[in-house]
Amino acid sequence: MKQVFSLQETTELELLKNILEEAGIPCAFRNEQLSQALPATPFDVELWVANDDDFPRAQELCRAWLHPPADATGTWDCATCGQRLNGQFDSCWKCGAKRETKAERTNGT
Repeated sequence: MKQVFSLQETTELELLKNILEEAGIPCAFRNEQLSQALPATPFDVELWVANDDDFPRAQELCRAWLHPPADATGTWDCATCGQRLNGQFDSCWKCGAKRETKAERTNGT
């Protein structure tokens, strides 16, 4: 097993885990209960791939999700909290802010 990624935010790691599993890469969390039981500790939840051979592909998928190409469509960043969201969402699941239209961003409304 190899560690692919770690974050304090388990929600984002769950999304990454789903992406890897949909690509046929078995993976698991580590430190999940520890980070929940002791939230003030420096332990992040870790995402590990089961097969070392899947590690390069898993890294590639995680990088693609975290840093999509500039011309990618279907994603947007919340103007309030900076959370990256899929295009089907009209409001941020993290802070609840509504998605701004291009005209709203240009006019400052």
